[in-house]
Amino acid sequence: MPQADSRGSAPIQAQPPCHAAPVVSLRARARRACSLVLASTMCATALLHVGVAEAGALSPPQKTIFITANLQEGYNDRDLKNMRELPIFVGRVLSRVPHDPDVLLLQEVRRKSASAVAQILSNRTGHRYTVAFGGARDPWTGTPSRINVRDSAILLNKATMTKVGDGGWLEEPKDSSANRPMYKGHAYGFARRNGTAMTFAMTSIHIQESSVTETTKGIANKLAAKRPDINSGRYNVIGGDFNTSRQTSPNHPSPYWSWLTGSPRNYRDSIYAVRGPMSTAVDYIFARAGVYAAGVDSSYNNRTQDPAKFYSDHRFRWAALGPDRVAPSVPNRLQARNVNSGIQLSWAGSTDSGGSGVGRYEVYRVKKTGPPRMIGTSKSNSYNDNDTYFTKRYKYFVRARDKAHNRTAPTGTIQLTRQK
Repeated sequence: MPQADSRGSAPIQAQPPCHAAPVVSLRARARRACSLVLASTMCATALLHVGVAEAGALSPPQKTIFITANLQEGYNDRDLKNMRELPIFVGRVLSRVPHDPDVLLLQEVRRKSASAVAQILSNRTGHRYTVAFGGARDPWTGTPSRINVRDSAILLNKATMTKVGDGGWLEEPKDSSANRPMYKGHAYGFARRNGTAMTFAMTSIHIQESSVTETTKGIANKLAAKRPDINSGRYNVIGGDFNTSRQTSPNHPSPYWSWLTGSPRNYRDSIYAVRGPMSTAVDYIFARAGVYAAGVDSSYNNRTQDPAKFYSDHRFRWAALGPDRVAPSVPNRLQARNVNSGIQLSWAGSTDSGGSGVGRYEVYRVKKTGPPRMIGTSKSNSYNDNDTYFTKRYKYFVRARDKAHNRTAPTGTIQLTRQK
């Protein structure tokens, strides 16, 4: 007999025989929190029959929420028979991201597991999520002349996003020990943010570490070449598993990182732009858009042995992306003088025409060798460097950034010897 859930919403249908059924406490609207208690064994279908929750908090039109996650457990046949990790993943997303996600870039999934994530999100938020692009039913296919591997998908929240066209796969060569060449397909597609002129061109990638730079270049170039008819108001997003953590940060960029974020591509390294270097992760979101906020599921223990808490050996990342991708004007008239506490820098302020407003100024110290080091930030037009030594010469420059994390070019450098 059907059994109502604790919220009094849609009934939970009686399940086929299995060892245990899930007990799910749905998110309260005010607290956006989720509590999931899962038995160690669960039928794959059991997790899908949860009651419909009240509608969650939609993101504002100018801050589209992107999630990237390698789910790992939604790919092979064994995992597809027991997808208990998926509601845990959804619960953590809904309790740790400021708004219900608009776009999810998923890796190591196929049609069945991607559809399950979409259904759980729909049930939990009251919005309809759909697998818009990718999500192969069989991730391994081939012809006599090649092998195709496709393990990513893109999900859309239909309350906020409208699919544009059919999308497909961006194919790049992959190392193979087989007697046929292997190609990895990365799901891509286009979607317009409802109520705005923004169209996102996006791809969910899962790159082989040995060819990360070449593959990144190929994907970015192919994505840029798709749909030239909507280049006006277009915002490109590349997110997923880059499978490398070696020297991947703005201070020590790998070749692919420098290539993506350099001119003329000008992608923003979203989480790093907002929070600074975040350990040795391999999952990133790069966007040709303003980055208004970003985060990572940093409290998640991806090595936990507790089946009620585990969703993947990767932590998901998120970014709130918007239309402002115009940097402020470059600060000018940089000056330095000795003060009692150290060296005081001052400059003429920037103006911002992109709409988000000047956020703060970044102060860099130039070293004799190696890249410049950011030593601090200031919301005013001055900064005191108190970590100085007498008779030593110091060299500085300043950059401005707006509230969408667009950075200016640096000012000219200035140098001064610390004196008493």
